[in-house]
This record gives sequence, structure tokens and C-alpha cells, in this order.
Amino acid sequence: MDLQRLRSLIEGVCITLYQRYGHEDLPALCDRLGLPSPPPKDQATKHERLTASLRACPDDRLPHVAQAVLDSEPLLAPQKMELQDVVWLGGDYVEIPGRTRRELAKELDLSDHLKYPDRFLALLGSLWDLGEDESNVWGPTLAPCAPTSSAT
Repeated sequence: MDLQRLRSLIEGVCITLYQRYGHEDLPALCDRLGLPSPPPKDQATKHERLTASLRACPDDRLPHVAQAVLDSEPLLAPQKMELQDVVWLGGDYVEIPGRTRRELAKELDLSDHLKYPDRFLALLGSLWDLGEDESNVWGPTLAPCAPTSSAT
């Protein structure tokens, strides 16, 4: 596992976490994420306190911290996927043959989900990076056909 990359990704998350929590919330946050206690609030800003806590975290705890972040903090899809990729790299997995995936996809009934496309796209966006233009997730939209003139 690339611990330097993992630390860098967790630090990227810390940039947003300090904006969501107050000084008084940071000790509980660090405890929940498995980070060492931050320095006292009178010695640094929230960002500096979180960064100091992460710097004090030993490398062998970083995978646990990353998993705690994934389990408890709302992240943007690209940020979440990048963190998951590093955490899961080298881990055990079950290989699912392409035929099985196709058969499962064929059997899925999506009719209930497609009644509410905004909700369905939100679900897809929580699982995959749909890119910047989520409205174009199905491919380029086709322009309506121009009416043809009939020769009489």
C-alpha cells in the first residue's frame, strides 16, 4: 500500500473537514477517525490542529483512518473513489466473471428507479464518477429530427 499517497489523500479530506467542524468538535472527530488528539485550540487554527493530528498518526494506522473517513464522512465521488482505490489496492477481492456480470445486469429491473431520473443519477453519482456533466451521462443527446417537406 502506498502510505505516502494515502496520507496525502487523507490530508486532502482534512482540508474540507476543518470547515465542517468547530474547534470543540475536533477531539471527538479525531477519536472517531482513529487519529491522535489534536493540539489545544489556543495553539493553532482548526486546519493546523487537524494537520498536526494527521502528522502524528503512525503509518500503520493510516489504512484504518482512511476506512473510518470512508465510513463516516460525506465525500465527493472522485475523492471517495481515489481514497477507496488506495485502501483497496492489494486487498483481497472476489473476481466476478464478465458473463456473470452481464447476466446480473440483464436481470435487474430498473423501471422503478427510472421514474425518478434525478434520484437515479444521484445514486449513480454516489457509486461512480459521472464526470462534470451528469446530464450527459447517457451519451450525447440527439437533436430532434427536422420535419421533412413532402413534395406534392
